[in-house]
Amino acid sequence: MKTVLVTGGAGSMGCEVAVRLASAGQRVRVFDLPDRDYGALADVPQVEIVPGDIRDRDALLRAAAGVDTVLHLAALLPPASERSREATMAVNVGGTANVLAALERGSPDAHLVLSSSVCVYGDTSGVQPPVRTSTPLHASDLYAESKIEAERLVQARGHGCTVLRISGVSVPAFLEPPPAWPFTADQRLEFVCRTDVVHALVACVEAEGISGKALNIAGGSTWRMSGRDYVARFNEVMGLPPEEARYSERPGYFDWYDTGESQAALGYQRTSFERFLGLLDEAIEEALGG
Repeated sequence: MKTVLVTGGAGSMGCEVAVRLASAGQRVRVFDLPDRDYGALADVPQVEIVPGDIRDRDALLRAAAGVDTVLHLAALLPPASERSREATMAVNVGGTANVLAALERGSPDAHLVLSSSVCVYGDTSGVQPPVRTSTPLHASDLYAESKIEAERLVQARGHGCTVLRISGVSVPAFLEPPPAWPFTADQRLEFVCRTDVVHALVACVEAEGISGKALNIAGGSTWRMSGRDYVARFNEVMGLPPEEARYSERPGYFDWYDTGESQAALGYQRTSFERFLGLLDEAIEEALGG
């Protein structure tokens, strides 16, 4: 049994990770803002809630004392990340620095897993797919810039660190499509089901041979398609006419990814695109009282 600290653990992803870890027999410490809703975790055995701010180094020092693994999910995400450079850097970069400092003082041998993003590659439409972890990094917005800097801090630790560059996450839930999809119709996409990202994060706690590595996290071959094809299948399940879809005029930071190493180490790609569509259909029926 290990003690695992999950920063950002009250968010939808973090909460699912915490519950999954606890059900696997791990001791879990959830760190998130005091005003977050912890209701889903309140009665979960082996989950300890430690409210605090990622910008508060002393609070993190208390939360990280004696842990074996840190899953660092806390971050300011788009679009909020694009509104204030100061806030984004304080949370995404300063927060990561605080995690590292807390580990140095209280748990120097702990394994740190940073939840990063494929946004660090920027626009890769001119790159021969699949995008590999050796592909040069290029920030196209504040969020990407903050994640690149956070990665550099983590990798400078020199031991016991893993970076997960996570692709676009698809959630099988009854959600309204965005006014405009954040990619072009012809752009290459390889998203990943949220439950598979949870599997990847949980697997990092016991996985061997991943220290010091950056790993791409994406859905696998069944998820590789164009933006147009993704939206067509999504709209078909949602019962929306395809002609209503609107796309970005410029490529977003999505592509096809080399996930061979991450899949071999973590075994997380369990939900094919067809299975995801089935789960989405079930969620819609449930939401509509079917």
